[in-house]
Parts: sequence; C-alpha cells; structure tokens
Amino acid sequence: MVKKKRPTLQDIADRVGATKMTVSRCLRGGNNVSEHMRERIFAEAEALGYIPNRAPDLLSKSTSHAIGVLLPSLTNQVFADVIKGIESVTEPAGYHLMLAHYGYSREVEERSLASLLSYNVDGVILSESQHTDRTLRMLGTAGVPTVEIMDTHTTPFEQAVG
Repeated sequence: MVKKKRPTLQDIADRVGATKMTVSRCLRGGNNVSEHMRERIFAEAEALGYIPNRAPDLLSKSTSHAIGVLLPSLTNQVFADVIKGIESVTEPAGYHLMLAHYGYSREVEERSLASLLSYNVDGVILSESQHTDRTLRMLGTAGVPTVEIMDTHTTPFEQAVG
C-alpha cells in the first residue's frame, strides 16, 4: 500500500497565489492577512483536506500540547472512566492525550514511556507507582510534570492522585 502525499502549505499557496509563509501565518491565526485572502486560504485548505503538520512546532517551541497516559489495561472499565475524567480537564485546556498500553509489564511501560517522551509530551500520567530505574531516570531527565494515579500508598515520583 502506497501512502498518499498529504497536501502541504505550498500546495495551498500555489492555488491562491500567495507565499507559503502567508498561508502558514493565516492558518496559525495571524491578523496581517486580508480578509479576502484569508477566506481563499481556508477554502483551499478545506478543499484539499489539509492537515497541519505539528512537527515544526514540536521542534521550534518544544511543546506538543499532548499528555502521555500509560495504562496497564484497556479492558478494565475503571481505566475507561479514568480516560474520560482526564479528557474532561485536558481537552478544554487544548491538550490531547497520547495513550500507551503496557499490560502490567514494567519493561513495556519503560519502552512506552520512551516512545511518548520522544513525541515531546508536555506531561505524563502513570497508572502505578512501581517503575524500573530507567523509567525513573527518563522521567527525571524529561523534566515534565508527572502524576501517578490509582496508588496513593507509596511515595510518588512527583505527585499522586487516587
């Protein structure tokens, strides 16, 4: 299966007769684009099915507007309710969740955390308080807010809610 080429800012710019920078500025909410051009840019973006590429923002701003959530089970209804509760706070604040399932394996949790941190998540929510040494080192190095949920009996890495 061949991956389709996603429409780019340049594709929109070519269709509306503007520069790529003007299209980028407009789509990011810049006010220094005429109303007529703004309407044309948004119409072309919609017609092409344009999906913004967040990679440049991740590199330049070091923020993802994403929270990594590591869950030990996807079949336990408790965790579905936990996700709904987290989203009730994160979504209105402009954050999206990146979920990882680790099946109660500390080694899988470690690999999943490494993957989430590679996406430059702005925070991490962990479902348990027992972690590998490497997991704890990664959390310390990443320096993002970390919350452990479900277990409030042991000393948390940073903070706990249960």
